[in-house]
Amino acid sequence: MLAITKEKKKDGAVEPGKCPCGCGEDLVPRETPYWTIDDSDDESKKQVFGEGCREDDNRIANAQRGLHARMTEEERSNALKWTSYYQALLQEDHEGC
Repeated sequence: MLAITKEKKKDGAVEPGKCPCGCGEDLVPRETPYWTIDDSDDESKKQVFGEGCREDDNRIANAQRGLHARMTEEERSNALKWTSYYQALLQEDHEGC
């Protein structure tokens, strides 16, 4: 088995523009679907993550709206009943922890 490892610097100083783990790799801006971020900018990383979560929540909400629009009244009633039973089961499981 071939194991490839990177040598890490032993001194605590981190060169500007280099990886903070000490491996010596150059930090390059990362392209995201939203904007370019630097690896050293934690605030931008949090904003990109938040934007991705917001988009995912919107996709889920739109899918739920579309499903609801395609259902008949009886299917909606059955789905509501099933959902309430399911939520009750989840709460029981959560209380047992």
